[in-house]
Amino acid sequence: MIAKSLILAAALALSPSAFAEEPIRIEVGRSYEKYSNEELRRRVWQLERAVEQLQRQVFELAVRPGSPPSNTVMPPVTGAMWTCQMQSFGKTHVSSGVTKASALAQVLKKCSDATNAIHCKESDVKCDNE
Repeated sequence: MIAKSLILAAALALSPSAFAEEPIRIEVGRSYEKYSNEELRRRVWQLERAVEQLQRQVFELAVRPGSPPSNTVMPPVTGAMWTCQMQSFGKTHVSSGVTKASALAQVLKKCSDATNAIHCKESDVKCDNE
């Protein structure tokens, strides 16, 4: 048990997230029938690396909910807020955020907390940024 803990601690200390890491950029593909097997394997490998990098960043955000990681660029606050609203079972749920995505995520969470996530569809949300 102690050996596993030491290995895990060493892996975390030496993980790429411990160092400033350049974001993995993924290019949008073209018609996939024209890719060779080698190109497809390379794209899958790049996508797996990008997903792993995103997972690390999400984990870091979850561990430190009050402060974003130092390599995260936050959108500028311009005064214009996004407000999203939706109705579910006769209840109106409203949330605001600096970005449309944050307002949307908050209103969907409010809805799912009040009812059940199955009744909270993104297509039912209306957002504006007045």
